[in-house]
Amino acid sequence: MRVTKNILCAAATTLLLSASAHAQTSYPSKPVTLVVPFTPGGPNDEEFRTFLPRLQESTKQSFIFDFKPGATSTIGTGYVAKAAPDGYTLLLTNGSITIHPNFYPDLPYDVPGSFEPVMQMTERYTILISSVAGLPNVNSIPDLVAFGKANPGVLNCGAAGAGGVSHIACVALATATGVPITPIQYKGVSQGLIDVIAGRTQLTLGTIFVAQPGIKAGKLRAIAALNARSKIFPDLPTAMELGLDVEYPTWLGVFAPAKTPAAIVNKLNSELGAAARAPEVISRIESQGSFVVASSPDGFRKKLITERARWKKIITEKGIKLEE
Repeated sequence: MRVTKNILCAAATTLLLSASAHAQTSYPSKPVTLVVPFTPGGPNDEEFRTFLPRLQESTKQSFIFDFKPGATSTIGTGYVAKAAPDGYTLLLTNGSITIHPNFYPDLPYDVPGSFEPVMQMTERYTILISSVAGLPNVNSIPDLVAFGKANPGVLNCGAAGAGGVSHIACVALATATGVPITPIQYKGVSQGLIDVIAGRTQLTLGTIFVAQPGIKAGKLRAIAALNARSKIFPDLPTAMELGLDVEYPTWLGVFAPAKTPAAIVNKLNSELGAAARAPEVISRIESQGSFVVASSPDGFRKKLITERARWKKIITEKGIKLEE
């Protein structure tokens, strides 16, 4: 009897290992959907397009964007959390995924519990941006503070959705400078930039990739770096260097639904990593104002846990509310 049980256990183990090996070698066998919980044309889908040629060449499959914006990205995120854990529906999002659970305790998903973190693709350099039309004489943080004190209640700051990274950074900017700055919520980054360029919104925070065309055209102005100095704007000081406790860290990450087999997660991580290490990809990502990270699934999970706790601390200490 004991021998029979041992044989059955060994057979079951062999079957599982065989299925795992098959999943790793055969996946993907059809097109993969990348759900983006934001409007098209933002930094998430645009940045990921840099990886697509290498990724699609190596997997011999298409990776198709499916945009599901709304409710500050929680609609698209929740959609992926409930998707079949087969590796064919993935989430492509940014650091806001670690913020929202601190504002919305009743979300139908948990972070990272409802997902299998696949890879942090990149880290992005971010900047504080002023409107040339709306603030023609503001070229620096001291200029901004002087204007804000001389014109109380006038300054506003465009944010890509309530409860996102840019929303928190707008509130932190007002606290750090000591001048009133009203967050203005937009559904996406590209929509907010239209109003900043027109001067209807005076300030915004974003990635170099998003702001660079407007800066080159002379319609936007970079007045401070918000996480680190970049190669693109090496002389632009960080807010921390100027004595302001303001950061805006953001990144690009890929997630699968929870319970996606480890073999599929590891295969995805391997394929994404190979694309990320291609010299032309690294060069292109750096030219956009980001740098490649290409983390392991475990490393990405640890980052999510740490970052969620960090945002909770900031939100609590600064008393940030969604209605601000």
